[in-house]
Amino acid sequence: MIDLSKVPDLIRNTSARDIEIQEVEDLMKTTLPDAYKELLRYTNGFSIGGGLIIYGTEDIVERNETWEVDEYASGYVAIGDDGGGNVFLMLQGTEERKIFIVDSGDMNPNHATLITSDFIKWVNSGCLSETDDNLTIDLPDTCNIVLVKAPNGGLKDLVKIKSVLGIDISTAELLKGSKNPPFILVEKFPYGKGKKLIEKLGPIGTVLNAVPIYN
Repeated sequence: MIDLSKVPDLIRNTSARDIEIQEVEDLMKTTLPDAYKELLRYTNGFSIGGGLIIYGTEDIVERNETWEVDEYASGYVAIGDDGGGNVFLMLQGTEERKIFIVDSGDMNPNHATLITSDFIKWVNSGCLSETDDNLTIDLPDTCNIVLVKAPNGGLKDLVKIKSVLGIDISTAELLKGSKNPPFILVEKFPYGKGKKLIEKLGPIGTVLNAVPIYN
């Protein structure tokens, strides 16, 4: 049973209707887990502390397209993210209850970590991990921002990437590099800032990867 009454800093939405849930499944050509659909009927997505978010029917399709889940994590569905560059995944299927967490820059499920075997228990706890000790991550201070493939929008998208990242590189050099990926756009960029700016780029940001630099 879903009960978020004891979760602090919660911002919840009104409940989703079954027709809205069905529309999402039809658009995504998937079967959402029953546990997740139970949550949607309780609250159509929610956020905690302005960071962690569990997607509702209004944003789950767009978010899965942004993270390119079909391409990199086929058979899974992204149901939320922690606001810090990590995505929550569930296997598709009615009986699924497990939640995995994976870096948005590496959506390979083989690199994901199981954080709970019980979705409902997890959301009722405020999305606290059962395996916090295993999830302790020594985040790097810096990273290299790498263009892993040419954006669909060509030069227009490249100019936007240059503008949002605020990098000092000529348009000609940027265009040349996009034709021979992976191409390092900037070295030793602040890691947290880089992840946020890549996310800010939306779908365009999926052609970028923030590669951590560990000293």
